[in-house]
Amino acid sequence: MADISSLDEMRQILAELETELGGVKLGMTVLTRAECRVGAITSRLLHVLALIGSGALVPLWSTPGLVLPAPDAATDVAASLRDGIQAAIEIRRQLLMGSPDLRALYKVTALLAKIQLRFSGIECSSDSDALTVLLDAARQDTSLITTARTEPLAAEALALLVLQAWLDTLPGETR
Repeated sequence: MADISSLDEMRQILAELETELGGVKLGMTVLTRAECRVGAITSRLLHVLALIGSGALVPLWSTPGLVLPAPDAATDVAASLRDGIQAAIEIRRQLLMGSPDLRALYKVTALLAKIQLRFSGIECSSDSDALTVLLDAARQDTSLITTARTEPLAAEALALLVLQAWLDTLPGETR
């Protein structure tokens, strides 16, 4: 947690680490204590806080004495449901484009897979793991997962499978 005045210093530290990481992407989320206290955070961060609060996820490092808010399961589920709805809508938007953004389509497809698995009590942090677990559970071919990052037809087919799995969970939904 940090305020705005520390952003420049943090940017410098990340720039110095960049060469040491050898091409590995490192993203950092910076929030103030006030944002955490009032819940002005994304649903993804809310989910991480719920995992930390339940002991299912242990932070690699934190400030000594820092107490993070621990959202309850109902709050986490409600936020995840909103994310699932948005992901399903975004998949359709991507599929309606003449040529979808492959990275965006893959990421939103993986997000929808993770959310569906979360409702089954399964957590997958890796996009490919989530897609594999979801497709395996639905007895679908998982070979699309490796090619979906680079081949538009595979990305679209994978997105349709995950979207259909989502739609199949809705009452009254038919193919």
